[in-house]
Amino acid sequence: MSGPLQFAGLPLAVKANPRAKRVLVKLMPGLGLEVVVPRRFDASLVPSILEEKRAWIERTRDRMLAAGIDLSGTLPELPEVIEYRAWERTVRVDYLDRPGAIRLTENAARWQVAGPLAGREAIFEKLRALTVKKAREVLLPWLDRTSRRTGLVYSALRVRRQKTRWGSCSSRGTISLNAKLLFLPPDLVDHLLLHELCHTRHMNHSPAYWACVAGFEPDYRRLENAVSRGNRYVPAWFR
Repeated sequence: MSGPLQFAGLPLAVKANPRAKRVLVKLMPGLGLEVVVPRRFDASLVPSILEEKRAWIERTRDRMLAAGIDLSGTLPELPEVIEYRAWERTVRVDYLDRPGAIRLTENAARWQVAGPLAGREAIFEKLRALTVKKAREVLLPWLDRTSRRTGLVYSALRVRRQKTRWGSCSSRGTISLNAKLLFLPPDLVDHLLLHELCHTRHMNHSPAYWACVAGFEPDYRRLENAVSRGNRYVPAWFR
């Protein structure tokens, strides 16, 4: 298998992982189709494996594309404006092309990136790191307010960039939130925080769990539907 690889209209990457025990086929936001194989695996078997999984791949591809998830495998353009809806802040980004290490300077609603602009992925990493930092600053007090309002108590909060899940809650009451929430409209963030806080009482999606959600947000079905399409608010460089 040589040259640019594709399958089902998606860019394809085959990666060997010495820790892999079996072949894994994954659709990766921003990357396309990824096949992880054990070390010394016969790569000539990959096409037949993909054919066996074609129906699943195409269903998953269509669902992700409908949700606004980019699977093109191409690097997006550098953003000149970043809209953080949950933060209610629009940031303009200026770029200065020069040699040396990439530096990101934060100044209120205007940021400056200085460094080799050809290294887009390194610039995206700087923007992602600062976005995660801002998400922690915004989401922690927001979750605290929601916890006090509802009486639903959590033990700890973690915020990081994740590919798929908006959030989760452990059996110990630790809530993990996706930094992508910073790009969502405030009403969707409100709902997602409530969604996770209700898991501190019900570690499932049972009728009792949804009754908890409905008790605080009667319009939760509409919000759940909107959340399922939430990736359309997230810029490609952060997915």
